[in-house]
Amino acid sequence: MFIEYTFTMDDGKGLHYRVEFDRPRDKILDKAQYPDWTELDFHQCPNCPLKTEDYSHCPVAIDSHEILLGFAEILSCKEVDISVKTPEREYFKRTDAQTGLRALIGFVMASSACPVLSPMRGMAYYHLPFASLDETVFRITSSYLLQQYFVHKKTGEFDFEFEGLKEYFKEMQTLNYHFLERIRAACEADSNLNVLATLFTISSMLSLSLDRHLKEIQHLFDNTESE
Repeated sequence: MFIEYTFTMDDGKGLHYRVEFDRPRDKILDKAQYPDWTELDFHQCPNCPLKTEDYSHCPVAIDSHEILLGFAEILSCKEVDISVKTPEREYFKRTDAQTGLRALIGFVMASSACPVLSPMRGMAYYHLPFASLDETVFRITSSYLLQQYFVHKKTGEFDFEFEGLKEYFKEMQTLNYHFLERIRAACEADSNLNVLATLFTISSMLSLSLDRHLKEIQHLFDNTESE
């Protein structure tokens, strides 16, 4: 399974990325082949369970570094044409570069070998570009409940209150913040910085106000006829 993102600027310049869902890599890589900021111990997330003696590089940094460097000279506010191709369908949107980069990096991060992000692989497999906040809430909570179904089949437990999901968003906040430190060391244009800052904002917002966002879409599931 793969996705393809094509960014076309008004001046004719284009960027094309084909990203496979499964990207197996060796745990120890040649450091001369990658920039310093991709090494595991460079601003390593404090909640990262990987050890430097076992892994030479951060899986997310390795998977995303070419994409981020490609955007180094593109401002986040710049309007571009973005087409996204998956095995099932194609999407198109004219929007700012940051929106497209956020969608692409979100897929790369969620499908990487990062153990902290591994719970997001199911959502990444059914990737939805340009998702709104309501769509994101719907997809994340639905995915979590499905994951809880499989947990229940094994253990008999089920987290109906989304307590585990709220805690997971806190883990993601930590990861996004420290990954942003990596990007600051690697990129000069604001596009790359803004996209990670936005991801950080989304995870922070959902960890603090998930219940409120769920109430906003509750009417979609309320089948009780009004009196």
